[in-house]
Amino acid sequence: MPEDRSLDDFGGDEPAESDPGEAESTEAEPVDAAGDDSASAGRNSDDGVDEVTPATATATWTTGGAGCERCGDRVERRWLDDGDRVCPDCKTW
Repeated sequence: MPEDRSLDDFGGDEPAESDPGEAESTEAEPVDAAGDDSASAGRNSDDGVDEVTPATATATWTTGGAGCERCGDRVERRWLDDGDRVCPDCKTW
């Protein structure tokens, strides 16, 4: 069995080592704010990305049961079949 390791063991958060001869600059680089729409970049409706359709549940679970919308039997688990919540016997498999 592999030994447990901390996420820190995988690195990524340690500062990169620099050459001791290099002086680090403390000056901020100038930013050209004119015409910069980086906050909305990639969110254009013309970028060719389709809208995401949310998933549809195919089954429901009801503690204590609920009536099948076709035969009326009381069951805990009902399946979606042509828009109706039905028991396994009424489901078209």
